Amino acid sequence: NPVDLAASRMHSARFRLVAQQVFSRPPALVTQRLRRRCQAANGLSWSEARFDGATVTLPDAIELTSFAAQLDDVMASVRNANRKGVWMRVPLSQGGVLPLAAAHGFRFHHAVGESAMLLAWLPEDEPCPVPDFATHVVGVGGMCINERHEVLVVQERRAATTTSQGSWKLPGGLVDLAEELDVAVEREVLEETGVRSRFKSLLALRHQHGAAFGRDDAYCVCLLSPLSAEIRACEREIAAAAWLPLPEYYEGTKATSARQGVEENFNAFVARNVIAAAEAGNLDGAAIGLAAREMPAPKGYLPGVTGLTNRETYRLYSGFH
Repeated sequence: NPVDLAASRMHSARFRLVAQQVFSRPPALVTQRLRRRCQAANGLSWSEARFDGATVTLPDAIELTSFAAQLDDVMASVRNANRKGVWMRVPLSQGGVLPLAAAHGFRFHHAVGESAMLLAWLPEDEPCPVPDFATHVVGVGGMCINERHEVLVVQERRAATTTSQGSWKLPGGLVDLAEELDVAVEREVLEETGVRSRFKSLLALRHQHGAAFGRDDAYCVCLLSPLSAEIRACEREIAAAAWLPLPEYYEGTKATSARQGVEENFNAFVARNVIAAAEAGNLDGAAIGLAAREMPAPKGYLPGVTGLTNRETYRLYSGFH
C-alpha cells in the first residue's frame, strides 16, 4: 500500500532525527540533565566551576537524617561528569552538615563571616593544585616627615613584644580588604595621630613567615608628607605621639635592635637610609622609593580570577616612569 509505505518511511525518518538529537548532545547537556535529576530528587544541586571543578549548592532546608545519602547521589553525579575539585559553601545555620561533608572528603578551605567554604579534591592520582586562601596579612607603616626632617612617631599602649614596649615606632596598621596601600597608610596615620598626610612613595617591604593566624606577613613602610601638624593621638591605642628629629628616631631603632638581639632591625635599616637620602636632598623629590601610579585594568576577564582585578584600574608601585 503506497500510503502505508509513505507513513512508515516518515515514522522511521522522525525516529532517526530524534535519536540523532539525543545521542549527539554535548556532554554539558547530559551533565545538566544529571544535575537536574539530583536536584529534583533531594534538593541538592551542583553546577560546573572553573578548572574542571563543581560547586554543590545546599537547599534552604536540610534534613540531616538523609543528607549523607543525598550527598552520595550528588557526588556520584559529579564523578560521572569527570569533575575534580568540588566546592560547597556551608552557612553557620547549616553547620550540622559539616561532619557528614567531612566523611565525603570535604575539608575547610576558608571561612568568612557567617559561612565556610569546603573543598573536596576527587582525583587520587593527582595532587590538589588549589592554592591556599589568604596566604598573607598586609600591614603599612607611615614615615611622615615634615620640612624640619622630623618624623611622626607613636608609642603603643600595648606593644606586640616586650622588647618593643615603650619604643617609638611608626604609626600604621593592617590594610583592609579592597583598600589601596596609599589609602591605608594615610588612614592609619590619621586614626592613630590625628595628622593628615599625603602618600609620596613606597620605601621598603618586609616579608616574614609564620605571623598572625599562621599567615605570612608583608609590611610596607611608606614615605608621607604631612598636611597638618597638630597631634591628636588615639587614646585607646596610643600612649604617646610626637615629632622626633630623624637622628633621634634612628638611635631609638638601634636601641630596640639591640634588645631584639640583632645588629639592625627593619626599622633601623629604613631610618638609616632615609637619613642618607635627607642629607643628599632627595626626600622632596622622586629619587627615593617607589611611586604609585594608576594603571588601566585589562578588559574581558572574569571577576575573581587570581592575579586580576574587579576594578577598572589598579595601583602600580614602581621606580620607573
